[in-house]
Amino acid sequence: MANTKLRKIVREHRRQAREACEALREIAEAVGCPLPSLTIDSASPITGETLVDFGRARPEAVRNLVDVLRAGLVALAAEASPVVALFRPTVGDLVVDTKLGRVGEVTGVTDSGWTLTPWPVDGETWTADPLHVRAPTANERVRTHMVLVTPEPVHAKVG
Repeated sequence: MANTKLRKIVREHRRQAREACEALREIAEAVGCPLPSLTIDSASPITGETLVDFGRARPEAVRNLVDVLRAGLVALAAEASPVVALFRPTVGDLVVDTKLGRVGEVTGVTDSGWTLTPWPVDGETWTADPLHVRAPTANERVRTHMVLVTPEPVHAKVG
């Protein structure tokens, strides 16, 4: 009797995990973030609980998925209040305009958004929508700062 109940519980947990896994797979593929190793684990022998295993994914797919989730958070915040940016930089901060895919330095705030100046190269400033601005990743920061470093020429010894 107890064994039958446990089998029903395990079957229900696996069904829920399978549905969650497929829903995540569909939405991830729809937004261009395939998760090829997405699967479900074996049921726990004690609780019967089945977990979803995100598996392995390319860094680009994970970053895309993170951007989609951030956009979803922004949309949820916008429903709760008029327009609320979840990320609030200050003047002088480096940011990424996700709509344009550009790195810029915050130089001011206007009624329509944040004024950004291309960084580290000169160029025309632009106004970015606060809902499409995020902090740069460590990798983006390093790549941006690498542009400033000019290596000294290496002279070979003649001998």
